[in-house]
Amino acid sequence: MSTLNVKFRRDLRRRPGQLVSVVVLVMLGVALFGASYDAYKNLDAGYQAMFSKYRFADLTLSGGDTAAIAAQAKARPGVESAAVRTVADVPMRMPDGGTLVGRVVGLPAGAQPDVDRVKVLKGRYLDPAAPTGVLADKHVADDADLKPGGSVSVWDGRAWRSLGVRGTVSSPEYLWPAASRQDVLPAPGSFGVLFVPEQLARQIAGTTGPNQVTVYYTGAGRGHAARLDAALTAAARRHGGGAAVTRAEQPSNATLAEDIKGFSELAVMFPLLFLAAAGVTVYVVLTRRVARDRVVIGTLRASGFRRRTVVAHYLMTGVAVGLAGSVLGVAAGLLLAGTVTRVYGDAIGLPETIVSVRASTVVAGLAFGLVAGALAALAPAVSAARVPPAEAMRGNVPSAGGGGLVARLQRSLPAAERLPAGVWLVLRGPTRQFRRTLYTMAGVVLALVLILVSWGMLDSSQATVSRQFDQIQRQDAELTLGRPLDGAALGALSATKGVRAAEPSAHVPVTITAGDKGYSTTVVGLPAGTRMHRFLTPGGGERGLPRQGALIGAALRGRLGVTEGDRIGLRLGDGRTVTTTVAGFVDEPLGTYAYATLGQVAAWAPAAKPDTVLVTFDAGADRAAVERALSARPGVVAYADSQALKKTMDEYMNLFYVFVAVMLAFGGLLAFTVLFATLSVNLAERGTELATLRAAGVGRRRLARLVTAENLLVVAAGAVPGLVIGRLATGAFLGAFSSDLMAFHTEIRPATFGWSALAVIAVAYLAQRPGLRGLARMNLATLVRERTG
Repeated sequence: MSTLNVKFRRDLRRRPGQLVSVVVLVMLGVALFGASYDAYKNLDAGYQAMFSKYRFADLTLSGGDTAAIAAQAKARPGVESAAVRTVADVPMRMPDGGTLVGRVVGLPAGAQPDVDRVKVLKGRYLDPAAPTGVLADKHVADDADLKPGGSVSVWDGRAWRSLGVRGTVSSPEYLWPAASRQDVLPAPGSFGVLFVPEQLARQIAGTTGPNQVTVYYTGAGRGHAARLDAALTAAARRHGGGAAVTRAEQPSNATLAEDIKGFSELAVMFPLLFLAAAGVTVYVVLTRRVARDRVVIGTLRASGFRRRTVVAHYLMTGVAVGLAGSVLGVAAGLLLAGTVTRVYGDAIGLPETIVSVRASTVVAGLAFGLVAGALAALAPAVSAARVPPAEAMRGNVPSAGGGGLVARLQRSLPAAERLPAGVWLVLRGPTRQFRRTLYTMAGVVLALVLILVSWGMLDSSQATVSRQFDQIQRQDAELTLGRPLDGAALGALSATKGVRAAEPSAHVPVTITAGDKGYSTTVVGLPAGTRMHRFLTPGGGERGLPRQGALIGAALRGRLGVTEGDRIGLRLGDGRTVTTTVAGFVDEPLGTYAYATLGQVAAWAPAAKPDTVLVTFDAGADRAAVERALSARPGVVAYADSQALKKTMDEYMNLFYVFVAVMLAFGGLLAFTVLFATLSVNLAERGTELATLRAAGVGRRRLARLVTAENLLVVAAGAVPGLVIGRLATGAFLGAFSSDLMAFHTEIRPATFGWSALAVIAVAYLAQRPGLRGLARMNLATLVRERTG
């Protein structure tokens, strides 16, 4: 065995705790990468497999002459098939008496459609012999306990119609039960989908023919989907078509795509933090070893060892710990990826999940660990090779600074001389080896970034919920009407016991156009002086509803390229387009709507009458009693508690608490391992100095207190930039998640900053304990001889 191999094995056995900490950091980084990236790929593969198997529409066209639109679509190259169907949003009554506004989707009885098929989970598919038999989507079936053989009632515009449930299904359109792009987080039991025989769908919708065309592309057509989308949309408009929704913009798919995006972000950001921390630790440990081995290095160089041999020797340590950590991390990542995939798939009702081992993930994980270790070890290795043999063999380690600033301060301030020597020892320590201080501060910054990103996302999410439901939406409930609203009906609702105020509202689906760009949304009509809805502006102010024009969501400023005062088009469901002015922008967390007065809405769409009533309750009113009274009013066919969605969002926060707890645990572990390695190296480098103080009569406890004070001073100094960078990182991470579906503002509570800093300081205190125990056991005679030898 060669001399350097023997030395390498001895180096690994010497102070193994430092190298074990690096292995743990690399392992965590690689495991996070493997778990998140493979879960992301598994889920994406699962979605795509379901989209292909059940022929998820690439384009959905609404309104117009659907027969002509479908015929033209089928004849276009790149289109595999096109189908027509009837879709309508109508009130539904569940077996327990609860009401909601749901959706009926027409399907051919007896055979699956060419586009947008369903997977039957329980029961049987539609049968022509059962014209009133329906299929319930999994989500509403679970919420309302709908089972094959049960029944559900649907409002057909005149009366409640009882329908028999033949089975429960999963659909690629409703993997996530989103009613629209503006309503992607419905409260459980507030939205549901029933798949019904096509003829029944037309009866419920009150139409004589289908109102929607679904188009499925060939593989080649999907390769130039954007051009095909534009051509088919233009052709549909010539036949009176209205809204066109691509696969990417379909509400369920768009919502899940945001989650997929989050997985991909997670697969890069958090692992890089751990690998960066591992790199800092490797750098610190090897720099210390190079300084300690200067005499050995000089002897080796004088004995004829080449520089590249010395470089390779020290580089080997970084590669070894990187490889060890990455192998363990890859194994852990493979196990975690399957678990995350299955748990997430079950949560959204994905009927078929794909869990596979990808060679690319294994190779990338191993490469990450090796590269992190090698890059971190490169600078110390090169530094070792540059040590002049003659100087090294004398054993003189060049000073890295003498704490000159503190020394000058001590000399310039007369009162400074009265401070105890221990204070100056604490103050001068960090500046004497400033590079060593920076290592520790870098570890603190990395730990705080991880902790603040997690905690900051929680704070910001809670602030988002509060902004939407405490500041913007002021109603307590929303009532859906089964007949036109008149003054008498509104007065009766307002006079209901427990109701403080009631306001009518109207909803008109439109596509906002500006030039060749478009965005499908809903125009919400409200009274000019509404008190049920506040309009907050991007600048942080508030404004009223304009008499002319429309307020639109701030996300459309960039999406459509419009500014205040610009003219926009509103393409209605019947194919007509009206023009109006952008009166301003509103900053709302959930959805991207347009708002106008009821008068404006009536001018644009005379057939659109107020279809809902917003109500607020008296303080202290019995919400359950008010709900029963309002639901019993003539014409009220659905009641939605506006606080139910807030409660749902709060429940979703429970999942976030788990995420934050995991990330906080990881952040604490990162802080502990980095600080353990850096602080133990600091103590090892100062062994002779501290031994001299012990020999001079400084007691063990006093010396431990001085060292602790110095270490915590460095950690506190690192916490300042750590909090700033953590705040910026939180904003960047939330920005990556913000879209027209949900917009986050970075709002971190002051207490979060304080607790985060205290957490890192507490971890640092614990991380130095092993080193302090070693300090108490050190051999004074040996260390002093080393210093004077």
